[in-house]
Amino acid sequence: MIENELEEKVKKYIALEEEALSKIKISVPENSFLKTYAQDLLNMVRSYFEDAKHFYARGDLINALSSLNYSYGWLDSGIRLGVIDGQSDYRLFTMFK
Repeated sequence: MIENELEEKVKKYIALEEEALSKIKISVPENSFLKTYAQDLLNMVRSYFEDAKHFYARGDLINALSSLNYSYGWLDSGIRLGVIDGQSDYRLFTMFK
C-alpha cells in the first residue's frame, strides 16, 4: 500500500514538474553575469529531473522522489532569486511576494 502511494506521488510530481518546466525562462539579460548562473541552475534542474525519470523507470521510487525534490528545490530557488521567470504562477512556484 505504501509503495502504491509513493508511486502515485512520484507520477504526480513528474507531471507537475513537466508543467513547470514548460512555463519557465531565464529572466536575466543576455550579457549579465547571472546568465551563466541561470543556465547552470537550469542544467541542475534538468539533470535531477532526468535522474528522477530514470529512477522511476527502474522502479526505484525513493531515489526518484529524492531527485524530484532536488530538482524542484533548484527550480524554486532560481525563481525566488529572480534569475528564472515562473510567470507569477503561485501554484507551481514559491514566489517571494
